[in-house]
Amino acid sequence: MIIIIPLCILIGFLSWRLRPRKLETRSSRIALLATIVPPAAMAIVAVALQLLHNTSGEISVAEAANALFVAGLIFIGLGILALIGFALFRKKDIVKSIGFGLCMAFFIIVIELGLLEWLGGV
Repeated sequence: MIIIIPLCILIGFLSWRLRPRKLETRSSRIALLATIVPPAAMAIVAVALQLLHNTSGEISVAEAANALFVAGLIFIGLGILALIGFALFRKKDIVKSIGFGLCMAFFIIVIELGLLEWLGGV
């Protein structure tokens, strides 16, 4: 857990540098939402499943919550691949939106990791 605080500071700095000034095009708004929503949905479902697992009386990290955490990481990896693809085509506004979305998604994943570890009793 000691690494989470410097990681959050780094993410905050990167998201400040990559924040879109104005979302001028519809495609940049869609890119931002497509980058943030899937990992956020996975995080919400993983925490809910972990809470349901804890109500059964077991204090451990649920297998389903771990699988959803890994799925959220896979979505971040796909976002990085999309970022590289749009950067090769020189779509600057979409690249900045995806970069900002990835920072927010990574921040959500770090919060999810902390919550799952805390709820799992680790």
